[in-house]
Amino acid sequence: MNEYIIYEQPVTENTRSILKSEYLFEKFNSSFSQHDVWGVKSCLSTLIEISDFISRINLKIELLKDLEKNIIYLEILKEKEIFDLVKYHNYYDQIKECKDNLNNMVNNPSKSVFDNDFLMQIKSKQHIPAGDNFFDMPSYLNFLASNKNLINNTISDWFKPFDPIYKASKLILDIKRTSVKFSETSSNNSYFEEKLDNKTKIDLVRIKLKKELNIYPDISVNRQNICINFKKTYGNNKLSKPIDTGIKFEISLTGCK
Repeated sequence: MNEYIIYEQPVTENTRSILKSEYLFEKFNSSFSQHDVWGVKSCLSTLIEISDFISRINLKIELLKDLEKNIIYLEILKEKEIFDLVKYHNYYDQIKECKDNLNNMVNNPSKSVFDNDFLMQIKSKQHIPAGDNFFDMPSYLNFLASNKNLINNTISDWFKPFDPIYKASKLILDIKRTSVKFSETSSNNSYFEEKLDNKTKIDLVRIKLKKELNIYPDISVNRQNICINFKKTYGNNKLSKPIDTGIKFEISLTGCK
């Protein structure tokens, strides 16, 4: 059982978008693994949410830029012996594969969802409370009553256009999270601040806290410093309050040079 919670705060818009896409993809995968009607409904709703999100940003271009930066970053990590040769070549090969897959994408993957009349019918009902009920959408009930293998294969086909973005996002975040180790530090009562010099370029702040503390960080980052207010939740229907004692925690600052 994991004794810690890791909180992450993106610093750049690019990292923020990648983290949001990861959140949606994990939500999709979790729903896909549930082999019941409600799991399938959640899965399709999330697929539509993914298509909406990706249609609004040019994530393909941003991912390609980030992958290029990571090729240089890998060289730095190898020279500093943070990554051994095995890990270096493993990540390098994955980057090349992700780049090829992204470059082979002709259309925005969301187009495959927007061109699907069945999924668009579901989308049109989602903003209405209980709008996707079965008596208003008998075609939905008919689909959900289909053979489980047919349902899984159909959803997998609908997701396939998003796979290059999913794999590239996952790889970029994996490199960020494994390239920098956590270091232990402590707060002054509820407050922690760390100054950043002009040469420090970070795109992700990670905070590791013990679950038993029941404390969470309110993180604020700019080019000059990192500020964290540690707060505690006091039961139901009560506002969180800053803690009144210092705590030990772990912090990691990652960035693609």
